[in-house]
Amino acid sequence: MAREIEIDPESIIGAGDDIVASAQRMRAALSAFDAELAAFGTPWGNDDLGSLIGMVYETIRDLALESYDANLVEIEDIGKLSRVMGLNYQETERMITQSLGRFREVLG
Repeated sequence: MAREIEIDPESIIGAGDDIVASAQRMRAALSAFDAELAAFGTPWGNDDLGSLIGMVYETIRDLALESYDANLVEIEDIGKLSRVMGLNYQETERMITQSLGRFREVLG
């Protein structure tokens, strides 16, 4: 016997909202971390070697922050799409219920 699949649209919507909120908290933490790093200034100095170290550090930091931000955008998109999926399930259920109600009236 086949098992029924039960879908809870409200849970899907809530999960999507939670995913978006998590991404936003992670973005805030990342921003705070970047500010903390910036507060250290340039501890490697301004001589030739220090300038080279600074350029390498800044390049790596910028690439890492861009990568983290791109991942957070994707996570937020997944949360938004989950919300849309839940809303679509709700609308589908509403339309089915409405159609069945009309069908009962016709039969009644």
